[in-house]
Amino acid sequence: MSLTRHLLIYEPRLGGHHLTWLRYVTEDFLRAGLKLTLAVDLRPDSRQLIEDKFADLAAEITIVSAYSKDKKYKGGSKIASLLLSMKESGAEEVFLTNFDEIASPALRRAAIGIMPPRLLRGKINGIYFRPRFMDKCRTPGNLIKQAGFARLSDNGWLNNIYLLDEYLLEKAKNKWRGCNFHFLPDVWSGNYSHNQEQARRELGVPIDKFVYLNYGIGTKRKGLHLIIKAMMNFKPSDNIFLLCGGKITNRKLREGVIELERRGLARVLNRYVSDAEEELCFSACNAVLLPYVKHFGSSGVLSRAAAAGKFVVASDEGLVARRVREHDLGLLFNSGNVSSLRETLMSAVHISQNKMDKYRINSCNFASSCSRNCFSQALRQSFLPGNKTGSERCS
Repeated sequence: MSLTRHLLIYEPRLGGHHLTWLRYVTEDFLRAGLKLTLAVDLRPDSRQLIEDKFADLAAEITIVSAYSKDKKYKGGSKIASLLLSMKESGAEEVFLTNFDEIASPALRRAAIGIMPPRLLRGKINGIYFRPRFMDKCRTPGNLIKQAGFARLSDNGWLNNIYLLDEYLLEKAKNKWRGCNFHFLPDVWSGNYSHNQEQARRELGVPIDKFVYLNYGIGTKRKGLHLIIKAMMNFKPSDNIFLLCGGKITNRKLREGVIELERRGLARVLNRYVSDAEEELCFSACNAVLLPYVKHFGSSGVLSRAAAAGKFVVASDEGLVARRVREHDLGLLFNSGNVSSLRETLMSAVHISQNKMDKYRINSCNFASSCSRNCFSQALRQSFLPGNKTGSERCS
């Protein structure tokens, strides 16, 4: 069914998952027949990334800048930039590929009765990655956000809101009935089945080691400091090796992984990792590390690990741990505990072949639920007129 609705997709950031998800959402809404305008970061340092990512779609979409000539948000804030971009494009509604971008200030203001610009009423759609206030978090800040979200929902400001937490979906639907909630799988896309030995050669990783992969932007929240401390006690003869892929901006963390590399314990790709290199990373490793600390929400790295048929070593907290435990996708260690992580790294090397095969089967089953097709189905169905099946899960 062809749609003629004009949608503004707003994504002012490009790091981490942002650019990849922007591409996914753009592809799917084009397939659904929507007219699209993208409001993105067109500042000099980012323009080439955008142009490269959307070169093949240039004739089908319009792209405007979310920033002014002085390299700041149009109008001085994200919500103002969103409004001005909508007016400039003439779009009928907006979709935020990361609703979190405007959530915190918008919800706090709504809690005290200051609503978003009137033009946005009933036209706000987006993917909410980390809605902490919807869970059990009862801090004053989250209680304020909860009140603000309720006010926006009850007064018809929000349209379709996508959650990546399957366990949170029903609670959200029952509590905030003024907007449409849908489950969206944390998608993976690519070929993670390259020959392991060849992948290791291309990345400069030892052929004969048990290789753990730490993938993504390296931060303390993602537990990179725990990995560094755990790995420092190993020797090259221990047969354990770290492949670290993704930009690391923190100086101490960067120095830590460089020291591991100097000792022959790691291979570090401290930069933006291309899609092709990403495939090689997941193909080259034996297991994937997810030592997140107080991390709320989903993990695209878990989806990629599953797609590659690799088991994970993860912190025993939050949504990631629940998925690992319930789907039997790997091993859990005591969150934040370096000794527990180190012991788990050592024990994982000796997992039996039968257990490895079981992990591989479980991983493939989990990966099928968050495939590119499932993501597309969940996203597009909710935007078809009269169709409210966007929350159904793909199997």
